[in-house]
Amino acid sequence: MEISVNLSTRFPHILSSPLPSSFSAVSSLPALRPSHNSATAAKTTITIVVKEQTPATALISRRNHKSNSYLSRKSAVLQVQQSSDLASSLQRFGGILKVQDLNAILRHFGEQNRWPDLSQLFNWMQQHGKTSVSSYSSYIKFLGKSLKPLKALEIYNNITDESTKTNVFICNSVLSCLVRNGKLDSGIKLFDKMKQNGLTPDAVTYNTLLTGCIKVKRGYSKALELVQELKHNGLQMDSVMYGILLAVCAANSLHEGAESYFNCMKDEGHSPNPFHYSSLLNAYSSVGNYEKADELVQEMKSSGLVPNKVILTTLLKVYVRGGLFDKSRELLAELDTLGYAEDEMPYCLLMDGLAKAGRLDEAKAVFSELQEKSVKSGKSPPLDDDLFLQDL
Repeated sequence: MEISVNLSTRFPHILSSPLPSSFSAVSSLPALRPSHNSATAAKTTITIVVKEQTPATALISRRNHKSNSYLSRKSAVLQVQQSSDLASSLQRFGGILKVQDLNAILRHFGEQNRWPDLSQLFNWMQQHGKTSVSSYSSYIKFLGKSLKPLKALEIYNNITDESTKTNVFICNSVLSCLVRNGKLDSGIKLFDKMKQNGLTPDAVTYNTLLTGCIKVKRGYSKALELVQELKHNGLQMDSVMYGILLAVCAANSLHEGAESYFNCMKDEGHSPNPFHYSSLLNAYSSVGNYEKADELVQEMKSSGLVPNKVILTTLLKVYVRGGLFDKSRELLAELDTLGYAEDEMPYCLLMDGLAKAGRLDEAKAVFSELQEKSVKSGKSPPLDDDLFLQDL
């Protein structure tokens, strides 16, 4: 809208259409007085342009504001993550960072194993009331990875809001922390208490506890109890649960039970993956049943899966336990050709079997071969059930 005011000596007048009554600019104009100086009575025009904001321009303005805010927060997140002085960076940027931004920084610290920064940031978030369910879940999970289960329990027990304390994501993180650190019994007790307080367990909850049954005494019987409970609660067995049960059976030398679960899984329409095959192979190794092991590997190939390092190394374990040392050497040579014998695991399996069979000279020959090839020593990669524990 444009307003033109023509100022002559005596007669100011508005040439455009009338302004709406809500427009207050007219009343704010200074009073116009006729000029007494004819020499300066030249015609003067003042143009006032008023731009009305349409809904579209208002939306664009809001978007620009949000975009600028997002860019500022994104920059602040990066500066906090890269800062060598976390306290000062939080003092500088903490005010503009939202909870989701702080959670992203928290996860970054955890993934980078920056444990002191992780704890310092979480404490700051608590003090400033900037925590969420995700904050607690992530922090407790990383406490488990940093081998601090007692600290995780302390954080959990200090949660005052009951709905937060029984949140399934937080509970799963606490249970995972305990299982990862070999405290299944404590996890089971806490699990029972959580249920009494209102927790509704999900599949992840049961998978976490089932995984804890792999490396404990009487783990199989406890696993069966958990399976019965989850079915009673209306949950269905999935391929992950079957995989864990196969690992539990293998750890307890229950090859028939493992075989039964494997077939049941297929009957229910779940396609076995390499972990399922390696767990059943591991179960067969407990009795050295190389015939069924060979059949299983052939079945795996027929399904379109290619045996990987874990499968072939576990098959070597079956051959050694079955006393097939010539076949074991052939498989070890194949592993070497494929680049799967860079660590000492397959050599140690064969040496151990030969030594227990009283074939010490042959075991020494394998050891000499290991030294000649400069095979890496130290902690070998996981063969079977450790794969699940790593993911918790």
